[in-house]
Amino acid sequence: MARELTIQIRLTKEEHDTIAAQAGREGLGVGTYLRALALRNAFESSGTPRGRAFSALRRAQERAKARGLDRLSAKEIDAEIKAARATRGRRG
Repeated sequence: MARELTIQIRLTKEEHDTIAAQAGREGLGVGTYLRALALRNAFESSGTPRGRAFSALRRAQERAKARGLDRLSAKEIDAEIKAARATRGRRG
């Protein structure tokens, strides 16, 4: 059974502006962004299968960013996928 929780957070204008900018980059409002952060952190520390999946996703995102893959265009991503599938097809 789901439970509804309400959390109040007091932010300075500077904190709010910083979070609003981060939320905006994700295409989210401040409240939605903070809820998503709270849920992700709760899941990651839970040890459940969903939590492990969130942790694995975060690690994959960090590895991709470290390799500069977060700056690829859609065309470049499609080309990478096509090349990987072609390589996999030759091995199988």
